[in-house]
Amino acid sequence: MSNLTDFFPSGGGGLTPKFEEFNASGTFTPSQALIDAGGYIEVFLVGGGGKGTDVNHGGAGGEAFFKNLYLTSASQISVTIGAGATSAGGGANSNFNASSAGSVDLVALGGQGGYTANQTNSTLNASWPSTNYNEATAGNGIFGYGAGGKRSNGGGIQSPKPNSGQGVNSGGNGGSGYCLIKWYE
Repeated sequence: MSNLTDFFPSGGGGLTPKFEEFNASGTFTPSQALIDAGGYIEVFLVGGGGKGTDVNHGGAGGEAFFKNLYLTSASQISVTIGAGATSAGGGANSNFNASSAGSVDLVALGGQGGYTANQTNSTLNASWPSTNYNEATAGNGIFGYGAGGKRSNGGGIQSPKPNSGQGVNSGGNGGSGYCLIKWYE
């Protein structure tokens, strides 16, 4: 028969969950305890939202996704949080550059901006398809992050996160991106 301590670290307590949030660009430094526990992390990444323009066109929300990664070193990882668009066009991409710690780099694309009849695709986020974003309401992003800007008479998210820059005059600004990292040590 096995002892319970054969399955859990000393004291039977198991691993402790940890997390770090980024509302602005910065650096994530994996601890040696994280690497010693196998290097497993969960990353939630959101791109910046696109700007809304005229009465009929809201901006698109930024791309959002979860990704599981394994890190092999405690080297610093740069995290770039995509800004929401404040002038015509799309929001900025958010990046999690984990290749420095032995994993892969992640990119969450910024949302496309709304457009007016005179606006061309060249003012939209170059990472998105060449079609115009023509929605009556803005993309809501996720959990209030990466929200697309409202059209000038509304139609966007009603309670954006404080960093999301939602305006209503002449089309709203896009919301900022976000990054959440979770791990166990």
